[in-house]
Amino acid sequence: MACRRLLALGSLLLAACAGGAEPVRLEDLMRVGVDPVEEAEAVEANLVDAGWERTRRVEHERFVALSFRRGAERAVRVISARGAVVSLDSHEPDGVRERHGPVALAPGAPRDVDGDGEDDLIVVRETEPPCLAVLTFDEDGRAELIEDDADALRDGACVAALEDVDGDGIAEAIVALRWPDLSEGEPPAEVRVAMTLDEGRYRAETMPVSYVEAERARRAEALAAAHARGDAARGITLAVEVAALAHLTGASLAAQVERFDEALSGLVLTEAQRDRVHAIRAVIASGWRDPEP
Repeated sequence: MACRRLLALGSLLLAACAGGAEPVRLEDLMRVGVDPVEEAEAVEANLVDAGWERTRRVEHERFVALSFRRGAERAVRVISARGAVVSLDSHEPDGVRERHGPVALAPGAPRDVDGDGEDDLIVVRETEPPCLAVLTFDEDGRAELIEDDADALRDGACVAALEDVDGDGIAEAIVALRWPDLSEGEPPAEVRVAMTLDEGRYRAETMPVSYVEAERARRAEALAAAHARGDAARGITLAVEVAALAHLTGASLAAQVERFDEALSGLVLTEAQRDRVHAIRAVIASGWRDPEP
């Protein structure tokens, strides 16, 4: 049988060499696929028979994406010419143990996230904050996840938004980091880290320079307003954000503490607030960890 297949392939290749014959490409012989629309209808029918309800359908030239729900369970299926290339389920088959969490297709149409000219699909885990993931598809229907370094920023952190913060046509992955324990009142201290895409992965090491400068300027303006109205509580929270920005852009611990102190300079603090500032400074100086008792 194997010999007959090889002979058949050899005959096709020889025919390609004959004068006037249409060239035969090996990849054309190897490409075996399905109709994504028909396959998606079959996938949907099977899930509906099992008690699932389709909540959304996205049809694209390279794929068909479906989301489903059944009680508290959620599921996402993506079908391309290669068949079902993505299967995400909120729970294990027993319906009790969690697998991927409350997954769904993100709102909006597929869009070009990575700047390659092709639309990408965004899926979401509907938690608070939401967690996004980006799937890319090649012309043959292969799906690939764009990995990210959100966990390197903080355990359990995830991508909450995708925004082109520097206008270069490539979306950055936004991770919102909050420090409620180091804040005075609401809203808590927060820095939105903009991870850049590098070699198919969102990296935590660098943020666009223009974005960092804009974030610093925004906090300088907010600090000036807090100083003007004598709002020490808001000033303390903003000072934490200034120090956090320094931390996230690679400044030394000494420089981070210095930025924190500079942001508070001139503010009139109560005795309780001075004690609070001293405790926050100790956390920053210890690498953003609570110091040992």
